Amino acid sequence: MSTSNGFGPPPPPYSFVGSSRLSPPQSVCTSPPAYHAGLSLGYGGSSPSQLPNPLLSGGFPGVLQNIRPPVQQPPSMTTDDQFLYQNEATAVQRPELELRPEDVVVPIMGMIGAGKSTFVSLFADCQNAALGHKLKGSTRDVEVYPYQVDRKTRVLLVDTPGFTGTNRSDINTLRSVANFFCLTFSNNVKTAGVIYLHDITAKRMDGAAKRNLRMLRKLCGATNLSKVIMTTNKWGNLGEFHDGVSREKQLRDCYWRSMLSRGSTAMRHTGSRRSAEQIVKALLHKRQPIVLDIQREMVLYNQQLSNTAAGRELYADMEMEKQRYAGELVALGQEFDEALRQKDSEYGRALRGTKTQLQEKIKLLEERMRALRMDFHRLKPETNERELGRKKKNFGRTALGIGVGAILGLTTGIFI
Repeated sequence: MSTSNGFGPPPPPYSFVGSSRLSPPQSVCTSPPAYHAGLSLGYGGSSPSQLPNPLLSGGFPGVLQNIRPPVQQPPSMTTDDQFLYQNEATAVQRPELELRPEDVVVPIMGMIGAGKSTFVSLFADCQNAALGHKLKGSTRDVEVYPYQVDRKTRVLLVDTPGFTGTNRSDINTLRSVANFFCLTFSNNVKTAGVIYLHDITAKRMDGAAKRNLRMLRKLCGATNLSKVIMTTNKWGNLGEFHDGVSREKQLRDCYWRSMLSRGSTAMRHTGSRRSAEQIVKALLHKRQPIVLDIQREMVLYNQQLSNTAAGRELYADMEMEKQRYAGELVALGQEFDEALRQKDSEYGRALRGTKTQLQEKIKLLEERMRALRMDFHRLKPETNERELGRKKKNFGRTALGIGVGAILGLTTGIFI
């Protein structure tokens, strides 16, 4: 498949991933400042006055270095095991992606299985993405796919991991997404807006789907919702087309209503490249770039991730789940007392086993909540480094040369 604008096929995807057990190339420094990782900054290109569209102005050309290719996962792995397995993979270098002043970022968000990897692969010459057709999915790290819109504009489509509703994996997802957004913002790479994909074949909005919506709002912020395109996907997989129309109406009237009232746009993706291009260009036509709330909170306001809206949302979900388990434990205790009065030893043994399981779930949640606070606390020194580097670029015009080893240290040395 070639690009429709005659500029040739885009290069393969580029990943912001790594593992603390991987060894970076010997020629690369392994201890640069945080959140300037993977970008060799320089200056040049058209001046802002020559580019009337804010999405085409300013910026810093540089380099994004790929760490590893998509990894095929064994089908028996859990979602959490997939994340760990991918980060243990051997690093393989791919061609570099040089940033340009006119580059803009378009994150593709949505729950696992919504078709994000399939969407971005429509802009590639070959199927380089690991397609996420199963519930567990295969895209667990942030990957970038360049798409040349015209002679001036190149869009960096960002395939982000989805939130699963499982606390452990969602902690990893929030780390990866926040990490990437702060990295791009700290290096003056613009964000045009967000494309959110929803599987129209899904018969109901389960807990994972609702969590993805909540996290989308918290990561973006209310003031940026006008730059979000809510996209229904997989219309071709419907048994009956009218079922999709009915579900789309429910989304508009219920789950998406508040976002649409704040300026978000609803569109359908038919599965073709032309349809995908129309959605991306509809976002670019909104012209003004945005600063996501997660970028503003962590880079400009120097907040810990635990104090951001997205971090508080995830922590609150875990607290609610803990309270639910505690309530079940209280009710179970009452049933156990009744079994003792009735001298029903068999039922009492069954209740005792259930009690042990609930206590283990509560203990596991408490451990994850503590780990969440500890991991977020470790980000504090890194936000200071980001802001210092940002001031150097904006006022001191200091060019930083950062390599792949920085990404390896950033995404795993801090978070994992």
